Amino acid sequence: MIIVDTREKDRAIRKILDYFDEQGLKHWSHGMIFGDYMDYEKPLLVIDRKQNILELAKNCTSEHERFKREMERAKEVGAHLVILVEQDKYKDRGEWVRVKTIEDLMRWSTDHKTKTGRTVTMRGEQVYRILASWKAKYPISVEFCDKRSTGRRITEILYGTKAEPHRSI
Repeated sequence: MIIVDTREKDRAIRKILDYFDEQGLKHWSHGMIFGDYMDYEKPLLVIDRKQNILELAKNCTSEHERFKREMERAKEVGAHLVILVEQDKYKDRGEWVRVKTIEDLMRWSTDHKTKTGRTVTMRGEQVYRILASWKAKYPISVEFCDKRSTGRRITEILYGTKAEPHRSI
């Protein structure tokens, strides 16, 4: 049975839940102390879904203290946290760049408006350096997928239907 964190917004994960239903996978909504998805029988493998590279970048920069606390909780209980980013490509100077690893973020950048209305430039090189540092300190890996395949990818990670997908970075 897949546990889905109660903070996941139904509208944002409707297609993921539909995929679980189509596959006959039972799922249950319950508050989690870190991450968004886990198999009830394998609670030490947890997936934290990010809706895109920008959300990942914000977790690495302006929201890093909150996210570091999540990684520390995972480490304390001996869990492996897979950060699953629902974006596997971005445009750089009119050319599509495929994202398979964090190294592929090096050319990514975007201007982002903060809550105060200030515009800041988020750079993939900085996100890469932070993630590489965290990888050395915490039991995490980072994966990227197309938003349409998130439900399938979650089940592959949790149930190992691909050769150890959660071990890559």
